[in-house]
Order: sequence, then C-alpha cells, then structure tokens
Amino acid sequence: MAAAYAALVSLMNTVEQIQNHPQLSTSLDHFQIEILREKVYFFLDFIESYSSHVDDLERWIATAAHAAEDLFESHVVWRIRTHEKNSLDLQKVIVDMDLVREKVLKVKEERGVRYEQPTANSSRSVASNREAIMVGFGGYLDQLLDLLTGNQSSRQIISIVGMGGTGKTTLAKNTFENSIIKRHFDVRVWVSVSNDYNLSDIFLEALSHLKELTGTIEMDNERDEYRLGEQLYKGLTGRRYLIVLDDVWSVEVWDKIRFYFPDNGNRSRLIFTTRLSDVAFYCGSCCVRVNLLDECECWDLFCVRVFGEEDCPLELEQIGREIAKMCRGLPLSITVIGGLLQKSAKTVEYWHNVLENIRAILSSGEGDQCLNVLYSSYSHLPAHLKPCFLYMGTFQEDREIPVSRITKLWVAEGFLKPKAARVLEEVAEDYLKDLIDRNLVLVGKYRKNGKVRSVCIHDLLRDLCISLADKEKFFSSARVWYRSEDSSVGYLSRKCKLRFFAYSPANFSEFNLTSSISFVWNLQTLIFQGRCGLVDAPAEIWEMS
Repeated sequence: MAAAYAALVSLMNTVEQIQNHPQLSTSLDHFQIEILREKVYFFLDFIESYSSHVDDLERWIATAAHAAEDLFESHVVWRIRTHEKNSLDLQKVIVDMDLVREKVLKVKEERGVRYEQPTANSSRSVASNREAIMVGFGGYLDQLLDLLTGNQSSRQIISIVGMGGTGKTTLAKNTFENSIIKRHFDVRVWVSVSNDYNLSDIFLEALSHLKELTGTIEMDNERDEYRLGEQLYKGLTGRRYLIVLDDVWSVEVWDKIRFYFPDNGNRSRLIFTTRLSDVAFYCGSCCVRVNLLDECECWDLFCVRVFGEEDCPLELEQIGREIAKMCRGLPLSITVIGGLLQKSAKTVEYWHNVLENIRAILSSGEGDQCLNVLYSSYSHLPAHLKPCFLYMGTFQEDREIPVSRITKLWVAEGFLKPKAARVLEEVAEDYLKDLIDRNLVLVGKYRKNGKVRSVCIHDLLRDLCISLADKEKFFSSARVWYRSEDSSVGYLSRKCKLRFFAYSPANFSEFNLTSSISFVWNLQTLIFQGRCGLVDAPAEIWEMS
C-alpha cells in the first residue's frame, strides 16, 4: 500500500506547513484538524500493521487523502490570490474519510490477516478498476497481460515503442505492478538503462532487486561485468521471471546482456521500452506501439488528472476541452497541464489564460519534465540527423508535408553527406526514415506501393526545433524566409549560394525572372505553385548549368 501511505504522509506534511504559517494558520479550525489527524493516524496504523495487499482499499485511502490535500492547496492558492481570510471547512473531507474508515473496518473484520488473493478472473476486474486512471491505455494493458501470461513456454521478449511522452514507462509500470503479473511470476525486476548505460550498473541494479525479492543472492563489491552477469544468470535460473529494461536506446546493450537471461522453458518474459523502432523490432519478438491519444481520450485523461473521480464543472467544460485538444494527444503534455490546473484556481478566466499560453507553459519551467523528455530525443540523434530534424521547424504547424518537398529542400541546403552510387534524394529518404523510426517525425499518408507519401511533426517537437534552431542560429545559415504583401510565402536558400527557390502565392497573374538568374550558378530547384499565371523567364535560363 505504498501509494496510500505516501498520500497520507504528504497530506500531513501539507497540514503541518499550513499550521506553521503565520498568516495561513488562522484559516484552520483546530478542532477539525485534530479530527482529521485522528483519521489519518488510523489509516497509517492499518497500513503498517496489515501486510496483505488489497487493491480497492489502497485506492479508497489514497483517493481520500489526495482529495483532502487538494482542498488544502486550493484554499491556500485562493487565500494568496484574493487576500481574503475565510476559514476552511473540512466537514466534507472528514465525512468522506469516515466512509473509507468503515470500509477498512469491514475488511479487517471479514478478511483479517487470513485474506486470500482473489482468483484470476476477479483479479482482472480489480486490476481494471485500479488502472482506470490509465486512460487510453486499456487496450495496451490487456495486450501486454495476454503476452506476459500466454502459453508460450520459451522466454519471450516484448517491446513497447513510441514517441517520447506517450506513456511507455507508465504503461510498463502499471503492467509490472498488476496483481495478475505479481502472482504469475516468481520474481519481477525493473532496470533503468538509458543511453549512457553501464553494464556493471545494469547487473548490480538487477541483482539488488533480485536479492531483495529472494534473499538468496550473495552480492559482493565485484564490478567485473562477466562475474556480475554470471551471478544474475544463476539467480534467475529455475525461476519464472519478468525483467523490465526501461529506456533502451541501442541494440548493442541487448547484444551485450542477452545471454545472462536464461530461457528456463517456464514462460519467463522481458519487456523493453524504447523510442526507437529499429531497437524495438531487433530486440523484441512482439512489439506494442503506443500511439498518441485521440480527442476523446485526451479529454478523459485531462478530467482524471484535474478532477480525479469528480465531474468537470459545466462552466469549465468548453475551455477544458480546448486545453486538452491543444495538447495534441501527448499524455505527458496533458499530465503537465492537468497537474498545473489541479493545484490552481478553477475559474474560466484562469483557464483561458492557460489556454492562451499553453505552448509557452510546456516550454518553460512548469513544463520542464515535458521539455526534458523531448529534448533527450534530440540530444541522442547522430550528428548528421540533427540539422535535418531542426529543419522541420520551418514548416507550418498542423500540416502534412510531402516527402518530395522535404527531400528536395534537404538536398538544396547541403545537409546530406553523399554516399557512393546513391543520389542525394535517396540519401534524404533514408534520413527521413531514420527520423520516423525514432518517432520524432510521424507518418501522415502512405502511397499505394507502401512508401511514405507525407509526414507531420507534433507541435511540441516543432516548438523544440524552433527553440534549438534559434539558440544555435541555425536558420540564419540555412535559409531566409520572406512574406510578400499578398500574404504569399517564398523562401530563399543560402542567399548568394542559392540552390532552391520556391514561390507559392495564393494567386498571381505574372512573375518576371530577370536575366541575372543565370548568375545563380548553383540553382538546382525552381518551383512556382498555386494559381499560377504567366512566368516570364529570360533566354539566359537555358545557359544555366
């Protein structure tokens, strides 16, 4: 019952901070505080003395504690904003905790320490309730449970892959902690890998968890990779195990450690989480791809994050749906914004302010977690892909971009390193495929032959491109944009070393190319598109190389 315990301790810390505050403490009814403290101590005593695991009890206790803490925090925010000195009424919180207390007493009376774990079918139902907060992940969870508890006797490797921030680690953790999984496997070990992994650290982390679970592993200060791997192999031999390797960035790490996970023929499993599709397919025999949420799932997750089990007030629903939509299906964005709104004033005016500044919030201090997750995808790119990725910031948001346009522009910019016997357009397609495999660029449409026709980029990743490009003064060395009086858009590449010129107005009747066009010796691409009228080109155009 770690979650419930943590929620209760957090609640008491919040109460203590308010009580010790010279201004805020006057808003508390000390008699109500003592009653609340009595309820919390009852729950803490129950958790510390009751060793059996009861999912529904944990949820009830944690929900009541979170609701009480939210009330305190909302009151503090309101006091600070309004400077009013009204008292905080805790009666509803106390009544809710009394209801949970009655449930706890009933469980103690009926089950006591002899409480038995439910059957597989009823466990699935309880687990489903506990995982209700995983909005949009129910199908993925069911898929993983089926794979992990399936009849394949040999060791099976399952990859969870998707863009940064889509909830791969959250999905893996909820699967890892599922009551069915806890009963199905003899041991469960969670290891964080990351890009700058160290094999000794990976083995030591796995061994420490194994020792904690079994008590039979003898560990010393040995840091030799082979010896540590050998200890891990022996510790897992004969046991049905589940190993989660979180945040895997390369196939090399799997090649180095794969031999230390024995195939016991007893349905042992490994789970990888990764942002890289090539790693997912290389390491795993089964792949679960986590996609962006649809609009309905965004709204459901937003409501759970902001209101818990309560309904969204009618006056906030419309603006709330707009905020959820602006998160563009990325669970991490919804979690960040939802966490901010949960602790802030729930007024239409404040929410309008959040909506107007949502991109700035996600790119600033409030959204550090979101920004860091997305930035790590960029920082792990090889050098040759970084300029290609930053260049994606030059395209309009919420638009599908034809692959042919991207490849021509990359060629024109000179980003691409020539490869023997391959034209640069083919190299550009390889680079784009690599960005797609890394889930930094999303596929828009496919051609009938299976090739990618168009791509798009998530708004937050596009914002990251623009931010990084500004810091590195990337655009000044890449290309110059200009906008004509009729709102048409053209772009020039590398000024005096012009390779690419495109003119795309809403409409035009005539465009004159001067004879000096022949001096642009490096021009490779010349595009006019839109409702084109007459393009008057001089005879010198035929002299261009």
